[in-house]
Amino acid sequence: MLLQLSPVQGAATLAELDAKDAAGLLGTFTRDQIISRLQLLSPNQVADLVLALPPERREEVLKALPPDISASVTALLHHPADSAGGIMDNRFIAVTADLSVEACIAKLRASSRQRTDELLYVYVTDDFQKLVGVVSLRELVFAASDRRIGEIMNRDVWSLGLTDDQEEVSRRIQHHGLLGLPVVDEQQRLVGVVKLRDAIRVAENEATEDMQLMVGLSGEERLWTPWKNSIARRLPWLGVNLITALGASAVVGVFENTLARWTALVVFLPLISAVAGNTGNQALTVIIRALALGEVAPGDALRVMRKELVIGLANGCLLGLAIGLLAFGWKGSVLLGAVVGAAMLLNQIVGVLSGVAVPFGLRRLGVDPALASSIFVTTITDIIGFFLFLGLATIAIWKFAL
Repeated sequence: MLLQLSPVQGAATLAELDAKDAAGLLGTFTRDQIISRLQLLSPNQVADLVLALPPERREEVLKALPPDISASVTALLHHPADSAGGIMDNRFIAVTADLSVEACIAKLRASSRQRTDELLYVYVTDDFQKLVGVVSLRELVFAASDRRIGEIMNRDVWSLGLTDDQEEVSRRIQHHGLLGLPVVDEQQRLVGVVKLRDAIRVAENEATEDMQLMVGLSGEERLWTPWKNSIARRLPWLGVNLITALGASAVVGVFENTLARWTALVVFLPLISAVAGNTGNQALTVIIRALALGEVAPGDALRVMRKELVIGLANGCLLGLAIGLLAFGWKGSVLLGAVVGAAMLLNQIVGVLSGVAVPFGLRRLGVDPALASSIFVTTITDIIGFFLFLGLATIAIWKFAL
């Protein structure tokens, strides 16, 4: 299908696909067919595709690309794929501060179409290529032609380092509301630009990965991932889930006599467990998002926990009252209503606290807080929830000699 498109249309299609999917399609192309499409893409897009190609084809493709594109792509491949250096575009326009506005505009007009495509800002460097300022196209167009760039440039320039993590890069670009941020090396020399488009792509990929990791999926799995690969990626975490679920079952087994003497409790076990698990995952989702966006720091854990505790108490009182009345209406037992209502209240508190503790705890251990965190939260709410509910019921049986 892709071969039926013109090189321009094919290149545009490849740019919209995931790098691994695009590389899979290119695997059926001849070298000339690949080159005719890749040379129409930006160097950072080509670098992503080349990196996804089988190792034996990478060198072949790099050698066949035009020298200027090959050099740019090779330079990008030296940086980690998840860093600012790995996602930046090394095509940009840089001028010196002593250049006139008229001369700067003339330079832009003389630049190649590929170099000025999607031009965002004109960057200002000194004689050593160090970044000293930036000029937006709007300022450039409306400035008097005889003014110097140094007179109209903004000297307060936000920049990125080559090794900055792509998540942090994405957050900074969106936080500052910019169309792009320059990337500088250790000597503060301008080496590239990360555009808003690439920052949004990173944010989307990271959000997808976090959503999948929360439920024990690989961050690389997509809808049409081969079923064998999906099984291999999902099964380990399902195994972990099975082991943790056995812990909850063991707790229920400990209270086998309690359930035998008070069979009405069985009806409420899955209900209390499900609501507590959902409560925990609600808190977990909010925390994971806040951590991903940099809205909270590890030191904020106690403050966040206090806030979630208030929410758990409020919801627990309301839900506990509702389920307690339901239990009383069903069996006409005040004691059953009290046990079920108290268990619901306590499990709401357990849910919100685990939803906060798990992601912050994983972060403190240096682990991605999204990593199967919903499995751990559900395990905690099930084990502690069953213990609290059946423990209260056991005390009630003993106290009131049921």
